[in-house]
Amino acid sequence: MFADLLLEEIQPGEIDVKNIPDIELTESLEYDLQKMLEEEEGSFSKVSNKTSVVQTDKNYVFFSNQWLYLAVLCKKYAESLKPYGDFFDNKLRGNQHVMSALVKKDFTDADWIELIPEQVDRERMIKFIEADSTYRPGKALLNGDKARSIKDIFGSCILKKIAVPDASSAYLGNLIYYLAKRPDLYDRLEKEVTLQIGNVGNAKKLSRITKDCARQIIDVIYNIDKFEKIKSLLEVNEKNIKVNISKTGKLLPAGNFLRYLFARPNSDLYAGDKARVFVDKEYIISFETENVECRLTTEWVDSEIAEGGNGNYLKALIAIVNEYYKENIEIKTILGERYLYMIKEKFELQDLPEVLKTDFARRYITSLLAKPFVILTGNSGTGKTRISKQFAEYLEWKSDDGKKNWVIIPVGADWTDNTKILGYYNPLAEDGKGKYEKTKIVELIEEANRHKEIPYFVILDEMNLSHVERYFSDFLSHMETPDTPFELEGYAGRLDYPENMFVVGTVNIDETTYMFSPKVLDRANVIEFKPQKEDVFKVFSAAETVGKMVPVNDGSAQAFLKLAKEIRTGKFAVDEDLTHYYTDVDGDFTGSNLDYVEGVFSDIYEIVQKYDFEFAFRTVKEIRNYIAAAYELLEKTEFNLNQIIDEQLLQKILPKIHGNKKEIGQMLDELTGLCDKYSLVLSKKKIEQMKGKLAKVQYASFI
Repeated sequence: MFADLLLEEIQPGEIDVKNIPDIELTESLEYDLQKMLEEEEGSFSKVSNKTSVVQTDKNYVFFSNQWLYLAVLCKKYAESLKPYGDFFDNKLRGNQHVMSALVKKDFTDADWIELIPEQVDRERMIKFIEADSTYRPGKALLNGDKARSIKDIFGSCILKKIAVPDASSAYLGNLIYYLAKRPDLYDRLEKEVTLQIGNVGNAKKLSRITKDCARQIIDVIYNIDKFEKIKSLLEVNEKNIKVNISKTGKLLPAGNFLRYLFARPNSDLYAGDKARVFVDKEYIISFETENVECRLTTEWVDSEIAEGGNGNYLKALIAIVNEYYKENIEIKTILGERYLYMIKEKFELQDLPEVLKTDFARRYITSLLAKPFVILTGNSGTGKTRISKQFAEYLEWKSDDGKKNWVIIPVGADWTDNTKILGYYNPLAEDGKGKYEKTKIVELIEEANRHKEIPYFVILDEMNLSHVERYFSDFLSHMETPDTPFELEGYAGRLDYPENMFVVGTVNIDETTYMFSPKVLDRANVIEFKPQKEDVFKVFSAAETVGKMVPVNDGSAQAFLKLAKEIRTGKFAVDEDLTHYYTDVDGDFTGSNLDYVEGVFSDIYEIVQKYDFEFAFRTVKEIRNYIAAAYELLEKTEFNLNQIIDEQLLQKILPKIHGNKKEIGQMLDELTGLCDKYSLVLSKKKIEQMKGKLAKVQYASFI
């Protein structure tokens, strides 16, 4: 019935004064917190993004929103304390007979026992009422024959549990009490504060149980290198393996802080009734002379490290791991919780699984890095949806409440406006109170705004099953101007377009679909999927297995987003290497990488502008980003500038070309000559296909 208020896992976390930023609230949290204070105090309250003020009687209380950080530190304790107060108010306060017995300390009263049948719960409630200094500090609930308010008790108890002065922080207890009455709001506040205190996007939350936390850490470093980085610290005897703390230099004070880290098979602790190890896993440590089998001890303490300590100290393990594995992981404590961060400095193609090591996959990933909007076109069944889904699964990340960072949305033929993308306000919902009906995309946008360090993917399947401009134009506009928030009538709060969102559209061309306008094509890299004959007929000889991609969970998602941001902000490393010079086929052009790119696209521009298909600043910028992305992804020996230029002519310039023979016939011939001049193989092949279609039906387009 009542939680043990002495449980280690519910105690308020320590105040980390070095890690407290200004807490800036979202508009929706501001609104709901202000509403909470107005309801509780019945008077003026104002919550802004950094500070708050509330009127109590004739006085005003001003407080920094860093108090909300303190409220989150106390959340687990407050949630455990609240059922005591609720029970007292609902079952005891109005029961004169039982209250009289409590005042007299007659704890054998039959009515009292009937209300709380379990003895352990009665003992806990008595300690709560009497304010046992160890169990529940603060004021006693009973003041003579009168009972204080639970709000008063709640506040006095909380203020004894954290290192703040009672006099200047008295209202903090009220604030925490009000939040405890509203668990949904408390949860939202906790998520927001946690995000601002520390970036936990690429982190694994570690167990609060000391031995399980140690097990999680040990398993991670074992998977990295089988303890290779700390092997020099290990000392082996017949029964145990310990860490020699003296070998860590000045990292830790003198002591025996990891004195029997592992037990060997001939130890009494290894198995049986006396086992003091995790019996479900063996570790094999390779030393020069032998491979040693062992099991991890379950005997751990989470005490502070002091000179002369003896035992297995979790904090010592964390200190050693943070030092010796600092290139791989980092363990941080945030709001009383421990998080293990996987560190990955750079996203690299060589780390991808084999299924994503194809030329199409490389072009797809490069396109995403250059611009977060990619269109995949091709016949049905060519693998467009599959590759976009597999890459999203590979970089999959889930929030604490299980929400993943990607979604596939099948576009319907009835998508005639933006409500299928951005939702709408329903005035009849919730018995006429009204409600904004969110789509999965809006929910993903909200999540992306909460976790700005994680890439989020929207995959619009069969994007042209309806007129794209009708349902997508508003979204496309915000994609180009992310600083402008969405204007959604009836939506509570502000909804920004997240710069960590990637949009992928798959396109089939048949009698049931619609063509794209140049406005849409101009804003994307368009990749056409055409599997080779050999790949198609492999299915006869060997069934292709395409299961769900296993999320990599090694920091690749964060590294991918970091690289994308660097590229989009103007990084152009390909031009920094001036050892590469090019001379064109006529021998009359020499220059740096960037000069060469400019020369080729200048020639392309001279051709297409004569036929009113010229391109502008945005296209040039995105081509530049694509080349930079390719240069960052590929090994320098594999980087072929002509190949990358070829891909951009194919994916950025040709998709907008369409018309009859009179309009585009001569232009296609001139572009063919340019492809021959610069060895642009892919583009020439596509142009020849368009010319063939032009000869057959007198009209041609890229898609």
